[in-house]
Amino acid sequence: MTCTVSNAEEDPSFLLLVIRLVESSIALCCVLFSMLVTMCQIRAQLIWNSNLAMRKHVIRILMMVPLYAFQCYLGLSLKDSSVFFDTLRECYEAVVIYSFLGLIIGYLGGERHVVYVMENKPSEYVHHPHLLSICLGSKSKLGDEFYMFTKLGTLQYVIVKPVTALLTFALDAINMYGENGNPFRLDRGYIYVVAINTISQALAIYCLLHFYHVMSKELEPLDFIPKALMLKAVIFFTYWQAIGIRLLYSVELFPSTLFNMSRESDLGRFIDLILCVEMSGFAVGQWFAWGTGNEFFNPEESVSRPYGS
Repeated sequence: MTCTVSNAEEDPSFLLLVIRLVESSIALCCVLFSMLVTMCQIRAQLIWNSNLAMRKHVIRILMMVPLYAFQCYLGLSLKDSSVFFDTLRECYEAVVIYSFLGLIIGYLGGERHVVYVMENKPSEYVHHPHLLSICLGSKSKLGDEFYMFTKLGTLQYVIVKPVTALLTFALDAINMYGENGNPFRLDRGYIYVVAINTISQALAIYCLLHFYHVMSKELEPLDFIPKALMLKAVIFFTYWQAIGIRLLYSVELFPSTLFNMSRESDLGRFIDLILCVEMSGFAVGQWFAWGTGNEFFNPEESVSRPYGS
């Protein structure tokens, strides 16, 4: 009996099975925690957020964390499926960015009111940095011109992201994506998809920051900064985190032996596990950033009553 236990402990396949079970257990606990926190927050929004138009956008944004966590867990549990679930996750990112922009514009009173407020600002023009002025021009006139620039500059990400996500899925199907191993090979699609997404992300972030700079006074009651930071952390930080890990792995600076990565496909599992753990923290962060919807409360509108009251 002792010999059997000893052989089992020394069997690499047995140790690998134990590691996989531990990973799945940790990921599942984090997924359930993020779902529980988010569902409680959505319930609070349904109770206290009486603005139906704003509530719709807020709930879409809040759902991002549990959906990310669940998709990462599926990618961790199902062999060689992370690219498929990454594609679905990236498509939902487009929905979240669209909802965030719609939330801001709706909170400020709609497009016409935003343009009117911009036209009555003390400054007549908004100037772009020197490098960006080559592509965007040296300045944009406050009002309809600047509003359309920031709107289209943000919404282009809503179009680009699903397109690159579907391109990723197609390239992976013909073994031309090259995410594992050395992902920065010029004869694979990964590096080009990353380049396109990087340019699109940079433009979207620049437009949102510029919009906030102009409308910061009007957005102050919304407590815009923590909400925007949480959104950028979940979407952009996690994206670049995965790229950074793959870069370190490709140049052999990542401690793969420490995390028992005997195959290149194990790197995708590790990234999904990290994301599952991080989403539990992001769920707590969202609770503090978005609250229970009191900032959207209108005493003249009816408020949903708590269940059981």
